[in-house]
Amino acid sequence: MSNTNKAPTVGEVRADRARTLGMWLVAAVAGVVLALRWTVRKTWRRAFPIYWAGVELGLVWVSGPLGIPAGTVGLLVLAALVTAGAWRARSWAVRAWRAGIVAVLGAFAVAGVAAGGPAALHAHPVWTVFGPLLAATVLGWPWWHQLRQPSTVEPDPEPEPEPEFEPVVPQIDPLTEYWMRRWDAEVTGVGVCTGTRVARAVQPRDGVTELLLQLIPGRGVTSDAIVKRGPEVEVCLDLDASSVGFATTRKASQVRCSLTHKSYVSNGVAWTGPTYRDGRCEILTYVDGSPGMWTFNPPGFGTKNGLVVGSTGSGKSRALGVLIANLLHAGWMVVVGDSQYGQSLPAWRDKTEYHAGPQAVTVLGRRLHAEAMRRSELLAAAGVEVFDEDDPRVKKLGLKRLAAVIDECQLVLIRGSKIVELFEELAETDRKLGIGLYLATQLPQMASLGGSMRLRDALVGGNCLFLRVSNRGSGTTVLPDDFVGDPFAIKPEDEQGQPTAGMGYLRNTFKIGMIGRVPKLDEAAAAAAAPRVEVIWQVDPIDPNTPITTKAGTGSTTAPAGGSAPVSAADKWRAKLGLGRVTSPTPAPAPVNSTQWVISCLRAGPASAQALLDRPDCPVGKSQLYALLKTMHERGQIVRPAENNGPYTLPAPVNAGR
Repeated sequence: MSNTNKAPTVGEVRADRARTLGMWLVAAVAGVVLALRWTVRKTWRRAFPIYWAGVELGLVWVSGPLGIPAGTVGLLVLAALVTAGAWRARSWAVRAWRAGIVAVLGAFAVAGVAAGGPAALHAHPVWTVFGPLLAATVLGWPWWHQLRQPSTVEPDPEPEPEPEFEPVVPQIDPLTEYWMRRWDAEVTGVGVCTGTRVARAVQPRDGVTELLLQLIPGRGVTSDAIVKRGPEVEVCLDLDASSVGFATTRKASQVRCSLTHKSYVSNGVAWTGPTYRDGRCEILTYVDGSPGMWTFNPPGFGTKNGLVVGSTGSGKSRALGVLIANLLHAGWMVVVGDSQYGQSLPAWRDKTEYHAGPQAVTVLGRRLHAEAMRRSELLAAAGVEVFDEDDPRVKKLGLKRLAAVIDECQLVLIRGSKIVELFEELAETDRKLGIGLYLATQLPQMASLGGSMRLRDALVGGNCLFLRVSNRGSGTTVLPDDFVGDPFAIKPEDEQGQPTAGMGYLRNTFKIGMIGRVPKLDEAAAAAAAPRVEVIWQVDPIDPNTPITTKAGTGSTTAPAGGSAPVSAADKWRAKLGLGRVTSPTPAPAPVNSTQWVISCLRAGPASAQALLDRPDCPVGKSQLYALLKTMHERGQIVRPAENNGPYTLPAPVNAGR
């Protein structure tokens, strides 16, 4: 067997000892360095002058072994002297003190090197060793003295710890917290106005709460959809009918909601005089006590038209009186057309230019149309784009604001008559001419406006006041599609037997769906207090025996009794060039019943149910039309739209004979 435990060789023993010795030497050097570092850190502030002398003695000591001559040491001392004097200090005295230290100890160093270096230290220790130490002690006195004095310089402030921010929890006032809980539980909790939450609640008046609703992202809810949910909110919160009003804000994600617990108009609203300001006035007061405004002419926009609808005893004449009183107070020229021979607005005969009877109102409409055309020519020639009574160019022409208030307009605007076309042109062009057209009627159907969609849109686009209406009637309603409110539900008397005259809804308002009330105007007293403003026309009176003419190329949207196919462009060119006889237009067959009428309309293109209702020749009412469309869809004669309010279409092939 071989012996695996061999004895170490001499070389291995020596190498191991060398490694051990090296480790001890490294540890010793490291210990010395650490000790020196600790000693310097603890003693340098008080022993610093002694270090100066130590540097001088060390320089003399190493000059011999290194062979440094006295001249080289002198150059080093000179460089140190310049540095000490030029180095930045708090004052020139400090610089001089540093230079003095270098000069004195430098002189000892040069003399010691010149005397022999280390040999001089041993031969003459009195002046080569103790001399520099004494000089360092004397020169270091200012240093030690400064250490003994309290510091006049404030130490650098310690950095303040970073403040610890606790999460800020927004403080919710008790009223907002109350309505947040109630809204979540009683409204959105039952599926009404889902996707909303209460952000803030205030009480501007006793019995009134204003809520700011925040629309929750990702729920697919819009402000336009929320403002139509007032009746459902009233049921959820057990409030009176039409006591909830909505309003959109500048932010698409927020909607304002006004809740009324105490009506401010149940006992009527007192008339306190004209309220015209900045081109508008208060036409009614909402149940929550806020004003409902009628806008005549917003600054820089021009005039706005308007429509007032209300049955007998609904307060329609009272509302027109409020408008007339404010117009006269503001200096407007006012002409009144009373189609009932002076029975509607008799109190204003002496304060306005008054026209009584259907024929006189028809002539008035013709003159208003001619006035509009004349003003258009004058303003265009003067370079005026929008009428402004304060414009020097308008003043030079002598033009003033003119308002036309026509009651019972349904007696004048007969379907298919030329006067309807004149009113259409007037309503569509008067905004820039300083003319306002305000029509009133008892009947809420399109027939009251001659069946003209153009006239309806031009009126309700400005102002729209709907008072109590007793009967929906038949045919297309004059109510616009976006109207929120139910004027048909207003009773002639309330539960206490008090008349509800003046109760109604405004369309263009910040209280969508909320009911209001027109002030109790004493027309005779208000007319007596109003000034009379003379009407100055730019055109002569119209001869009623002359035919009615309209602008070239302008036609009414009312449908003629019998339609006909237009002459084709090819036939027109043949007639001009004499290439052949123009074929006579073939009359279009008139629909025999409602079913064929719907099919003939859809042949012209897809149309929604509302579009069919808005046609002036619609032969049925709203409920009948919807029932007819449902039956035709079940028979396969038409195709129902994929979305609500979408267009109906015809299938291919069309089965019209079923």
